[in-house]
Amino acid sequence: MITPPEAKKIPRNQGLSPPAGFGAKLSRIGVIDIGSNSVRLVIYERYGASAVPVFNEKLLAGLGRDLRRTGKLYPLGAAQALKALIRFKALAKAHGLDSLIAVATAAMRDAADGPDFIKAAKAQAGLTIRILSGEQEAQAAAYGVIHGDKRSSGIVADLGGSSLELISVHDTQVGHGKTFPVGPFAMVDGPFNPKKIAPVLRKALSGIKDDFSAKGKTLYLVGGAWRNLALINNDRKRYPLQILHNYSMSPEAAMELAEWASVEAAGDLMTWPGMSSARAETLPYSALVLKTLLTALKPKRIVISPTGLREGILYQEMSAETRERVALFDACRHLAMGNIQGLNFGGPLFDWLKHTSDLFPCAFDVDAEDRLRRAACLLVGMGKGLHPDHRADLVFNDVLYAPLAGLTHKERAYLALMLYSSYRGNAQTPNDAAIDYHLMEREKHAARVYGTAMRLGTVISGRTADILTDFDLSAQDNVLWLNIKEGRGAMLNRRGVLRLRKLADMIGVKSNSTWETAQIGDYQINDYDDADIEGGD
Repeated sequence: MITPPEAKKIPRNQGLSPPAGFGAKLSRIGVIDIGSNSVRLVIYERYGASAVPVFNEKLLAGLGRDLRRTGKLYPLGAAQALKALIRFKALAKAHGLDSLIAVATAAMRDAADGPDFIKAAKAQAGLTIRILSGEQEAQAAAYGVIHGDKRSSGIVADLGGSSLELISVHDTQVGHGKTFPVGPFAMVDGPFNPKKIAPVLRKALSGIKDDFSAKGKTLYLVGGAWRNLALINNDRKRYPLQILHNYSMSPEAAMELAEWASVEAAGDLMTWPGMSSARAETLPYSALVLKTLLTALKPKRIVISPTGLREGILYQEMSAETRERVALFDACRHLAMGNIQGLNFGGPLFDWLKHTSDLFPCAFDVDAEDRLRRAACLLVGMGKGLHPDHRADLVFNDVLYAPLAGLTHKERAYLALMLYSSYRGNAQTPNDAAIDYHLMEREKHAARVYGTAMRLGTVISGRTADILTDFDLSAQDNVLWLNIKEGRGAMLNRRGVLRLRKLADMIGVKSNSTWETAQIGDYQINDYDDADIEGGD
């Protein structure tokens, strides 16, 4: 009998599995955001550092619409907003929230009758509303960007109905923010005329290049107007991944969009299909602001942030210990937690595959690759319980569009392909256009290799951490070894051996296992056939 090499031992569950008792209870937190244009309630389900919106209701009240002319809140909007707040408070109670936070921004702090509205909201809706200063609003937006991705570094620009906030972020720290009264309600009075407004806007923002230069950095855009502009642009360009989470543009592409939306398509945007008139009327102006920022700040890259003030409020409420957690990993646990196997198996699977991680091809640098592989393992149980003929497709789409924190679109496509390959070996995916757009052939191959390795681990272990410890995966002398504990040879089945061979073929090495070198009756395994092993896990 051939004796396989001793596998390198590494600590189990190194930071992947939750601490004892962690996450046993999900918390639900509501945030009411009273802005100059919209009044919104978002309910988040929080699991560790991850906060996933599970309910979202808004009213485009336009509270700041009359502010420039009268110095007061828009009367009709104020009445509608107060009614919405009564409903929001009732919804929060019905949902049994752990906590409810209400904040207000520029319109409320600048309007002469803002204090009267706050008192009415307390009396009629039972809400205590905190009015944020300009710097507090900027900081909340910046922390929201950090909440979405701790790697964020650059300048955050948050455009609301009445104001624009600018602030720097780097290494999870925020700088001093500044607010500028250049929102659409503060600058546009009557029909939109870019030739008339542009010089006034440039003058109002003339000093920003000194305090907020983004040269060589990323400019993060926060706010509904910019998100809707990006959504329209994606439809216009037929971008294959219809999600705005961390959607990225070059300065040239962003400038082309800004010029198109502020001049050529300004009239079309006012009546854009599926866009409310209250939102549409702010889009040409928001494009003009974007053009001004691009010219003054000269960023290297532009990112549409999926998170902003509300998520920043949540981030500021977190304990220091929770902030240290990796939101992406907690979000993956949350997504996969419907099946207990996903919760208890992902960490051990990642540790088990670490034995041979150097043998697998990479699409990213070591840290980023390791991060995505951890995330993939934490999601490995999410397909259980789905129909076996469709679960690969369903898991692929879930991962591609799930509200997972800290992923670029390229990383999202890579992660989805890894999960898809952990269920199915087909080259074709449900959205090849998105995969082809973001991944080169070598990157697709790297994702499929790791997905196939995950599949090997799930097949031999039956998705249980205890059985997985019966095996060690190692590599030596151009051979991929699967070693089995003495006396546990029956734990390796034929399908496991076939999976091992397929993985070895994909990375260009030979394979061997103690099962294959032992005499097990007259049963022999010949070359595998994909059709024979694609069923089930």
